[in-house]
Amino acid sequence: MLYSTILQRDETGFNQIYSAARQFEEENVMEGILTCRFNEKKIMQTLNIVRKYQCELNLQSADLVEFSENFIEQYATDHNECFRITEKLIRRIGTTITGSMKMFRKFCPVVRRKFNEEGRVVPVLDYSRLTFRKYQGLFFGAEAYKENVKTLIHEIASFFYHLMTTLMVCKDMIRKEEEVFGDFERLKQIFEKSCDEVLHSLNTVLDSFGHVKLVSDEELAERRKNARPMREWLSSEYHAHNLEWMRREAYFYRLASGKQYGLDEVASVLWADNPEWGQQVCSFIPQMDKMNIPFKNSKKAKEQGKKGTYDAREMAYMLKWSGVSTMSADGKTVIGEEKERKFYFYVQENYEGDYLFPTWQVVCRERRFLYERNVTMEDMANNFAKYPNSLSSMV
Repeated sequence: MLYSTILQRDETGFNQIYSAARQFEEENVMEGILTCRFNEKKIMQTLNIVRKYQCELNLQSADLVEFSENFIEQYATDHNECFRITEKLIRRIGTTITGSMKMFRKFCPVVRRKFNEEGRVVPVLDYSRLTFRKYQGLFFGAEAYKENVKTLIHEIASFFYHLMTTLMVCKDMIRKEEEVFGDFERLKQIFEKSCDEVLHSLNTVLDSFGHVKLVSDEELAERRKNARPMREWLSSEYHAHNLEWMRREAYFYRLASGKQYGLDEVASVLWADNPEWGQQVCSFIPQMDKMNIPFKNSKKAKEQGKKGTYDAREMAYMLKWSGVSTMSADGKTVIGEEKERKFYFYVQENYEGDYLFPTWQVVCRERRFLYERNVTMEDMANNFAKYPNSLSSMV
């Protein structure tokens, strides 16, 4: 008769090993030592195996806790994306599970195979003395045994305690993922948040590609044509892909949202969170000359036949009014200054008026000057808002 240490790679496997670990009692070890006829050497070998896998368990459980804190809130991850969550978790604690099964195997009675039983394989969890409750009535506690036996009992007890704790984290993650699958609003919130996170990396991509379109109109039209209902799509793709897939899908999603408001590819990314406001900002760009924004006479403007150069401070105000950047919760750090630079050049590329723009370096210097004097983002935005507001009142 052969003992099988193979465990199903699904929640059934988790439950089987968790149930076996819960049955542990000191008497299990002592009966196993007697039944399996452990000598001094085998006790020490088993003790070394237990300690080895205890170290593995400590490392893997710490990694698992860190993994569990973020996994549910990520729509896509780079953690074995081709497997469902139970398989992912089993792979993450694979060494621990292997060690557990070896421990159970150590406490299985030796059965000589008969010819008519050759090839018969039975589950190790069904025959290990660590899962039995059939004591011989000869046990009076571990105190009566040698020190190495007491040490072995203590080490195995510690291992199974930590194993159950780790498996509970796994089971809790499985339950939380199931809850997300059934909650469309939360699923959408997780997707939106993941879109925001991965799209930050596209800032450098857009710089690298310049004016090259990352997505063709034909490709976007094809995606729209074959689009599935949002609820169905979000549920089917959750935790099924890697971050590279997420970056592309987030870009499609934001681009499609921007198209609804007449935004081009760059503007769709700049105002990914608020395409409606992006539409209003973009509508003012062609009309900047009508807004009476202060300007300065400059030799360069005169040489190019322009009326003048827009005031750098007003341009710094415009960056904040555009809404492409935000302030951190503590009010000390500006989030999105790189997007401000993109927005500034985007304005120049789409402007066709009679004034020049100050260089980006000059605007940055003016912006830094305002920061040093504790001028808030809100004040800067309001200082510029009067120009488009005055234009609106004239319409």
